[in-house]
Amino acid sequence: MIPIKMLQRGLRINAQGIALVDGALTLTYAELAQQVDAFAHYLQEALPEPQARVGICAHNNWQHVIAMLGVFASGHVWVPLNPRNSREELGGIAAASELSLIVTDHDFLPLFESQDRPLVLAAGTTGKGDTISAICERHAGRRPADILKPDQGIMAIKFTGGTTGNPKGVMQPYRAFMNCIASMLTVFGFDQDERMLAVAPLTHGAGTFILPVLAVGGSIVLLDGAKAPRISDVMIEQRITASFMPPTLIYSLMDHAIAKGARYPALRHLIYGAAPMPSSKVRQAQEVFGPCLAAIYGQTEAPTMITAMTARELRDEQHVGSVGRPCPYNDVQIMGPQGEILPAGETGEVVVRGDLVMRGYLNRPDLTAETIVDGWLHTGDLGAFDASGYLTLKGRSRDVIISGGFNVYPADVEAALALHPDVRQVSVIAREDDYWGERVEAAVVRAAESSVTPEELIAFARAQVGPVRSPKAIHFLNEMPTNPVGKVTRRDVLRVVEALEKENA
Repeated sequence: MIPIKMLQRGLRINAQGIALVDGALTLTYAELAQQVDAFAHYLQEALPEPQARVGICAHNNWQHVIAMLGVFASGHVWVPLNPRNSREELGGIAAASELSLIVTDHDFLPLFESQDRPLVLAAGTTGKGDTISAICERHAGRRPADILKPDQGIMAIKFTGGTTGNPKGVMQPYRAFMNCIASMLTVFGFDQDERMLAVAPLTHGAGTFILPVLAVGGSIVLLDGAKAPRISDVMIEQRITASFMPPTLIYSLMDHAIAKGARYPALRHLIYGAAPMPSSKVRQAQEVFGPCLAAIYGQTEAPTMITAMTARELRDEQHVGSVGRPCPYNDVQIMGPQGEILPAGETGEVVVRGDLVMRGYLNRPDLTAETIVDGWLHTGDLGAFDASGYLTLKGRSRDVIISGGFNVYPADVEAALALHPDVRQVSVIAREDDYWGERVEAAVVRAAESSVTPEELIAFARAQVGPVRSPKAIHFLNEMPTNPVGKVTRRDVLRVVEALEKENA
């Protein structure tokens, strides 16, 4: 099956229903399908070579969706470009993926001034390049040739890890997208009444939910770069039933809802991923939003749906720290250092096999061979299953802190500190130490008006996890640094901590 067929399924179910909402603009399924066909026809005409690579760098707007779905329908390859990356980083990705064409919004044009590639303008006006609106008008009524091959095609190349020097492109085949779509529909049960708010960037997590919702005749409501007050208003006005958000965005929305007394009675699925959420935050979110919080775990190499946990499962106290059970169409195991499969209760590397797994890294057969061994994708994440098959993550294998000869998993220490009522966010980092080898430290964002001291937090953690795993120092930050996809990384936190120490020296 080809993933773009999910749009055709939605068209049959709900041709005159609303497929897309972007502010005051709405597109029915019939209108959306016509524009996607027109843009796909243009792409096949402009780029006759099969599986040409098309970069898209745009806001969360209707033109972005037309471009993305048009690439899928044309049989070409989607290369999402994050506008939060620098011009140099984007240039590295464009060169590594050998882009044939770039679709971008007017305000992002400066990021591509040095690119000698054709440009299509998504939103805005300019004398340079064509526009999606004009293209769709010229190609109205035309349909792309049906050249898609489900067993051969690459649907997307997404770049992960370092994006400078030697970027790492993950080749995601059609089968991986279909696995992801099938898992979402099975686990979350989206239906024709769904109103999914796409507020996280379409280039990342939010884009994964477009086709599953369209497959059942639901509606996608687009929102770009909004802060919590605007998100809250849209959720209420548009009767939003579902959304995917990283934890940091949920925290901001939660603070706003508490301050303003906002409630979201239509919300059925508030799905978080991309980072863990402490148990205390899970419980607080359930109090604010109702029993609708759900969790997913995936990575670019096995997109979005390695494991998942529904809102009903997450209401069970014993599952609060988990990322759920393996999705129905994946084989997920915990592997030891000698390649042995470990039983429940033992910590090792999370490995995955099945259709969800990437084809490999672009032009990196060496790295592909290191990452996929005997069919198993080695995620680099550490975790353990409980007796009921629920997975708890312990962090990245490279993040394990060896302190005093003991393995310390940062996630365990973060979970302990997060139980303190004055801790809003926490990230545990390792520092070199002559005595401990590596010293456990923590960066903390305190709750508003909190006066808790480092000594109090250290004592609190010590009571929870013992002297070896408790932090030896606490660093207070005004906010956690995030990378271009909005994720808190230990590397960025360490850099901020070191800069503060240097400033205060």
